[in-house]
Amino acid sequence: MFVACIGTFDGVHAGHRKIIDEAVNLSKNLKANSIAISMIYPWQYYFPNFPGLIYPVSQRIELILDTGIEDVITVNMAEIKDIEPEDYISSLLSQGLKGLVVGEDFTFGKNARGDVKMLSRMAADYGFELKTIPKQTYQSKRISSSWIREAIARGDIKLAGKLLQRPYHIFGQVYRDQGLGGKLGFPTANISRGEDKLVHPRSGVYIVRSIIDNETVFGLLNVGFRPTINPSEEVKYEVYYLDFEKELYSKVIEMDLLEYLRPELKFNTLDDLIKAIKRDERIARAWIAKHLSNQGEKEIENF
Repeated sequence: MFVACIGTFDGVHAGHRKIIDEAVNLSKNLKANSIAISMIYPWQYYFPNFPGLIYPVSQRIELILDTGIEDVITVNMAEIKDIEPEDYISSLLSQGLKGLVVGEDFTFGKNARGDVKMLSRMAADYGFELKTIPKQTYQSKRISSSWIREAIARGDIKLAGKLLQRPYHIFGQVYRDQGLGGKLGFPTANISRGEDKLVHPRSGVYIVRSIIDNETVFGLLNVGFRPTINPSEEVKYEVYYLDFEKELYSKVIEMDLLEYLRPELKFNTLDDLIKAIKRDERIARAWIAKHLSNQGEKEIENF
């Protein structure tokens, strides 16, 4: 027997958490296992200007599991888009469904014909418990993954963090590049975010935090096209950690984006670039000292 919640869950934001938490609670009441069913859409199902996912699917699964739910199942929408909604629920019932939790605007099945009204009828007919979660709002606006993507893309990471209920973060593997940062006196790590289509934060410089080998470190992350030296046609991620000298090559690192400092700029000379980085570092150190001054890391969590 199991209780399921169904959704895309990209970002695992505050609204998603309500749905998932209710599924966990219901599973305890019904003495059943808890499962999250996360819908995965092939790229052709997104609109042409879709900015990208908030997190890779692999990390989405980790974030869902962190809520305390027992298992996550991913479902490729291309494989079930033509299934009649009644047939889909019947298949879950045959596998032991005892409870279902969805958002109030949830739709499913062929032509999105299935909705909460249909689920209510089926719950009454087949004897499973249905919980419908009302939309969650922030400042009177519905919390959604698309709103978070928009906030990230324009550099409003504080808003993104509020909606996610945690700092927006990125992760990726460190790879060797040309080592230009080190030659300028600021050794940097270049980050590859993998093959998933992910939303890019606004180009510019951010204050970030990572935990590396159980050590909390802060740094400056540049997101953009490196217009001053060897411009790139693709978005690059390059982080300079403060007071940290360990080798990072091939490590997978995660960064919380804490503050947007400035847009990416093209400098006329390398000296101008170096001066700008030093200025960024001074601002970052002052910001970190201020936010750690009284409450430690907790204050940064509530930035």
